[in-house]
Amino acid sequence: MADFKVLLVDGIDESGVEILRQTGVIDAVVEPRPGRDRLLEVIPEMDGLVVRSATRVDSGLIDRARKLRVIGRAGVGVDNVDVRAATSKGVLVMNSPGGSTATTAEHTLAMMFALARNIPQACRLLKEGTWSRSRFQGVELEGKVLGVVGLGRIGSAVARKAQGLGMTVVAYDPFLSPDADLSTGFESVVLDALLDRADFITVHTPLTPETRGLVNAKTIARMKDGVRLINCARGGVIDEADLFDALRSGKVAGAAFDVFESEPDTDSPLLGLENFIATPHLGASTVEAQRKVSSDICRQIADYLVRQVVQGALNFPQMDPGRLERYRHFVDLATRLASFLGQISEGRMRLVSIRYSGEACDLDLKYLTSTIVRVLLDPILQEGVNLINAAHVAEQRGIRIQETRVPVPTNFTNLIEIELETDRQARRVSGTVFTDKVPRIVSIEGFALEFVPNGHMIFLTNNDKPGVIGAIGTLLGERGVNVAGMHVGRDQEGGRALALLLVDDAVDDSIVEAIRHTRNVLTAQALFVQ
Repeated sequence: MADFKVLLVDGIDESGVEILRQTGVIDAVVEPRPGRDRLLEVIPEMDGLVVRSATRVDSGLIDRARKLRVIGRAGVGVDNVDVRAATSKGVLVMNSPGGSTATTAEHTLAMMFALARNIPQACRLLKEGTWSRSRFQGVELEGKVLGVVGLGRIGSAVARKAQGLGMTVVAYDPFLSPDADLSTGFESVVLDALLDRADFITVHTPLTPETRGLVNAKTIARMKDGVRLINCARGGVIDEADLFDALRSGKVAGAAFDVFESEPDTDSPLLGLENFIATPHLGASTVEAQRKVSSDICRQIADYLVRQVVQGALNFPQMDPGRLERYRHFVDLATRLASFLGQISEGRMRLVSIRYSGEACDLDLKYLTSTIVRVLLDPILQEGVNLINAAHVAEQRGIRIQETRVPVPTNFTNLIEIELETDRQARRVSGTVFTDKVPRIVSIEGFALEFVPNGHMIFLTNNDKPGVIGAIGTLLGERGVNVAGMHVGRDQEGGRALALLLVDDAVDDSIVEAIRHTRNVLTAQALFVQ
């Protein structure tokens, strides 16, 4: 009888299934297309679950999984896996991002060739019985400038392959330090310079609040007339309505998409334009890629279940129960501090300085530091950053990590202080865990205040003048926002002050903007920490 049962759905390649069976202790249960009811029926007996993108692993399914220890996503994204729910249940979540790098990069180049030479349009017309050469005059890639937005694994692969075609490559990454050594022969530039110079622009960033609509009417207006755009990354990075207008006007000569903001999408107005070509999210759809991501994830699952070796973890590394219990409260503190600090900071990260004091010094600081770095990087990169590789990813991007140990703290039995330096500013936050084991922030930018960072918040700085808090309270009341708690601090009477308002629900941008325009308010941000 097998020691473990692993359910494989969504048509996982047989090469991965065979890896599990060869262990001799794992029963690989293959059900390519199970319905929801069938999943709920069989998941309670499973130790592992391997999926691609079709099956949604939500909190309801995870709650039903009594024995589940690990979820493996064959591929890069984990949009269909509720990682937070899995973590709360102690379920490890893994992915296998390396397998789709080459195939997605190749698909990007294929789309660029097709765009440059009007291949889909010419093929369609020829099949309809029309032989027309003059109508489809294209452009060469050799000698052209390719602008690559986003220098992750895929963006870097596209840049290297484009160099082999004789293209000049300029690259922009909003989170790449200018001091990072690219060592690739292409030039790192600011976004405006890329827009000014590029004949072709390809985007390779995750979809985050910062990158949503990164290519829009304003940035398109700055581009060369006749520029061509490619998106094989994430739908929404290019504003589809603004692109539609630019394609119709001729400002953008052509565009090629493998992804849309909403998928599946067969009704997009873009599909009606002659100078727009598209594929239905085929970036990773090759025999080789599917075989590799399947074998990679199944090997990782086998290593974890049989040998307790962790690779590709997205939420938590392997730790024995004794150490986990000791770490839990400090991990929670480190996570919340980093999440809070990352949200109040702007710009490219250059330096993360972490100072541990008191009881925190007795722990494995490498683990806590990796937790902090992962949380800071996660909103930027989203895919492929975990506790194991966080420090390595930071180093690759030119971000320095400094760690200081102070055995005897001054005011607390334990304290973690994080300072994040970017190309725009330096921010600092400190926190502690009291005897109740609840993590608290006790200082922001040197301002003393104490609160539990949890849920929706509004963080603001202001001149220390009468009436500021009252005006904001009135504003929020008029907008139907309930304030659950308030914490304030100041450097001196009449000087600079800050306030942290705990609110019941998320506040929209219009409310934050109204707060910013309140008399004596300097800055205002909506935050969420969980």
